[in-house]
Amino acid sequence: MARQNALDDFKNSKIKVLIATDITARGIDIDDLPHVVNYELPNIPETYVHRIGRTGRAGMEGTAISFCDTDERLDLKNIQKLLGFTVPVRSFYK
Repeated sequence: MARQNALDDFKNSKIKVLIATDITARGIDIDDLPHVVNYELPNIPETYVHRIGRTGRAGMEGTAISFCDTDERLDLKNIQKLLGFTVPVRSFYK
C-alpha cells in the first residue's frame, strides 16, 4: 500500500523524487520520466538496462546518471559491452 501511495504521489507531482531499490522498482511504469540516477551500478548488466529503461520511453528523451566507484569498473565495462557503446565517464578525482 505504501509503495503504491508513493508511486501515485510521484505521478501526481506531489513528490518530486522517488527512491527505489531494484526490487521496489520492478513494475514501475511512469510516463515522461526525465531522469534516472543510479547511486551504485548493478553487477548484472541487464539490470542496468532495466533501470535506465524507466526514462526515455516511447520516443521521449531522458537522462541516466550513474555513480561508479573504482571497484565497479568491471561492472561498467560489462554494461558497455551489453549496450554496444562506451558510456561517457567523468572523473571527479585528479
